[in-house]
Amino acid sequence: MDSVQGSPNTPRLGKIRIAGVLCTVGGIGWVANALLTDVISPPNNSGAFVITEVLWIVIQLLLLVGVVGLALSGVVSGWFGGIALGLSLLGRADFVLAEIHSLILGEESVLLPLGALITAVGMTLVGIAVLRARRWRGWPRFTPLLVGVYPFVVMFPLIFITNEPNILAIGGWGLTWLLLGYAMWSSTVEERPSRVS
Repeated sequence: MDSVQGSPNTPRLGKIRIAGVLCTVGGIGWVANALLTDVISPPNNSGAFVITEVLWIVIQLLLLVGVVGLALSGVVSGWFGGIALGLSLLGRADFVLAEIHSLILGEESVLLPLGALITAVGMTLVGIAVLRARRWRGWPRFTPLLVGVYPFVVMFPLIFITNEPNILAIGGWGLTWLLLGYAMWSSTVEERPSRVS
């Protein structure tokens, strides 16, 4: 892991730390709102639908901030890492727009599956870039890849088999975002320069 050489990196570390916390909160919110949606099954255009959609918009923004924090962390570099992060940001931005579109329509937007696919591809590539760069050590190295492959291993196969989204499988994706946020936060704690008395 890259070490911090003095105070110029402290503002950058603060931003990454905040992004990690917000990504963790977004992951928790993702799981909670997915479970809430599954329990109440809000009808389209209902008050409950509006509430869950507003929560989804906030959650998607938090996860978008998480990917921005990942980009700021410098954990990947080069053209491959840049393309991977760009795809991930595009996927997260699509998710935000899709949730706003859903809120306006009063029903789920057709843009949601596209956001999931772009995010999954982008984060899988980010995960590969992180493993190749070897700037994170231990379990955190695998968290971006876990975020990326989860939809391909769990969500998409269940949709293919049952021909409908499985909200519990979708909710599980939030756990991977939670781990990614914690990995970002913990990497900044490890990089924090020690104070000299």
